[in-house]
Amino acid sequence: MKGIILAGGYARRLWPITLDRPKPLLPVAGKPILDYIMDRYPLPDPPILSTNRRFAADFSTWAEDRGHRIELAVEETRAEEEKLGSIGALAYLIETLNLDEDLLVIGGDNLLLFDLAAFVEAFQGDTQVALYDLGRPEAARRRYGVAVVEGDRVVEFQEKPDRPRSSLASTACYLFPRRVLPLLREFLGEAQQGKDAPGYFLSWLLARETIRAFVFQEGWFDIGGREAYIAANLHFTHGKPWIHPGARVVDSQIERSVILGPCTIEGSVVRECVVDEGVELSGVELTRTLVGRGSRLRVAD
Repeated sequence: MKGIILAGGYARRLWPITLDRPKPLLPVAGKPILDYIMDRYPLPDPPILSTNRRFAADFSTWAEDRGHRIELAVEETRAEEEKLGSIGALAYLIETLNLDEDLLVIGGDNLLLFDLAAFVEAFQGDTQVALYDLGRPEAARRRYGVAVVEGDRVVEFQEKPDRPRSSLASTACYLFPRRVLPLLREFLGEAQQGKDAPGYFLSWLLARETIRAFVFQEGWFDIGGREAYIAANLHFTHGKPWIHPGARVVDSQIERSVILGPCTIEGSVVRECVVDEGVELSGVELTRTLVGRGSRLRVAD
């Protein structure tokens, strides 16, 4: 079995925070998202980390600095409009690297808090997907792919439904047996434009193959935008804002926010924001805002 971590996106929803850094390397409670994956990585051989040309050097530096063993695979893309998408990237890797074995595939921007070794041990030779139980179907409405399960078998997939029939959200963690790998390219040849995401592939695959469900409740954060990123940080701080030790905060109120690096915040109110390093805030009130690296905001004299 071989592991693949997909990290080829450009994370526009988190710009300017991710304008010049890959989302999988964003720190959650001071630790890069990918570190959480690598801490739980269950296979003996290093994973293939698939990324784009723009961020390849960032991942090389991260792996070296953190002591992680990876095989870096680089798509020759540098912008959102050029990227292959998750299923396209996976098919590209299979073809260019001549992969012919069972694959453990993990989305690099998903913070998964369950035991990945248990996920691998549950593999029965059929496609397997990790499903997080949101507790109530309404929580998945228009947000996540949803699986309807009978026993340990998936019987239906809904992609961001208006009326979810299940509380089981499909996460970016899959096991694909080697016999399924040629079907990725077949699916891409049939898929409508804009409907080539993993959820659509699993729905297509369900008519051809058995798909097994691995349900967990330990915790999962799909870090797509500001709210999810803040929620992931607050999970580890028990609801307190995460403030970098190098940040200077004076006479200010910080609520449900993430202060990423050394910066200066004076006489300000910051609510539900992400503030990057090198920022200077003076006498301002910000709500639900992403403040990019080196920004200077102050009340005009």
